[in-house]
Amino acid sequence: MHFAPETMCVMSFSVAAGLGALGTWSVRRLAFRWGMVSKPNPIVPQHTTPVAYLGGVGIAFGLTPVAAGMILTSDQPIIVRAASMPYLLPAALFLVLGVADDLRQYSASAKFAFQTVIAVVAVMMGVDYPFTGGAFIDGAISVVCILVLVNAFNLTDVCDGLLGGLSVVVFLVIAWLDASLAPFALAAAGACAGFLVFNFPPASIFMGDAGSHFLGFLAAAMILSGGRSAPGWPYLGVACLILAVPLFELAFLIAVRTRKGLPWYRGSPDHFSLRLQAAGLSRRQTVAVAWTAGAMFAGGARVMPVVSSTGQLAIVSGATVLLGVFAVMLLRWEVTAS
Repeated sequence: MHFAPETMCVMSFSVAAGLGALGTWSVRRLAFRWGMVSKPNPIVPQHTTPVAYLGGVGIAFGLTPVAAGMILTSDQPIIVRAASMPYLLPAALFLVLGVADDLRQYSASAKFAFQTVIAVVAVMMGVDYPFTGGAFIDGAISVVCILVLVNAFNLTDVCDGLLGGLSVVVFLVIAWLDASLAPFALAAAGACAGFLVFNFPPASIFMGDAGSHFLGFLAAAMILSGGRSAPGWPYLGVACLILAVPLFELAFLIAVRTRKGLPWYRGSPDHFSLRLQAAGLSRRQTVAVAWTAGAMFAGGARVMPVVSSTGQLAIVSGATVLLGVFAVMLLRWEVTAS
């Protein structure tokens, strides 16, 4: 069956959004029935009542049938490849790992070991980027990139609606930049939008590690595989801009926790979203700031390929300075766990 590219894109987003909302609603009902709820967390001040989790399963419910439909009905090989097993199998494994961690909470070392194994499987299946032209080195760097993004997404998910909305922005701009990935990326954006119906502040369900692992891997896979036709600069700058907010969260937490003498993976209320709330912003205002920043950096990523090398350097330098200033401002507000 053949659909025009524009029709497939609209269908991908719309169907995934509907299924994502339905899947999230269903998972939420089951979570409350089975007692699968996240209890109040002293690290997150606004988390004062039990909230259902495993929302990541609802997101996967929105995306997976649409991806399967692409494989079964599309006559465009490049779209079929974008929705094929090198993406879906490792994504499913990260989803299962996240669900397991939500249920039993692995130690940091055990979770990182599982993440590494799945990342290696993904790279062996073809999710990589030609950083140097050497297969082994490129594979190793690609594994590190997957681990960085999975954990960056995981660390960012501490405020209602934050990571879900940022993921919509990330996948929309990937679709905007790469036509071959557009239907699959739009399906991912749609599934996240459906989830946000129930996750927007005040959230009645969290995505949990299941969702952050699933989305972090998908973002990494699309960025790595989508850039093969444009290795090196400016694509690496484009990738960093698309993922600027989660990468900033990871870098900021590592710096602050190291300064405090804490391991970077040890929970602490130093997340940028919690500090913004300590400064007086509401949850909705906080996610609005984060989504706006994500969209602004994404706009810079969209402009990068069509400006001169001087313009590209100016965009990346300006983004770096803005994030540096933001980091210094955040240090003014400490969050005390109760």
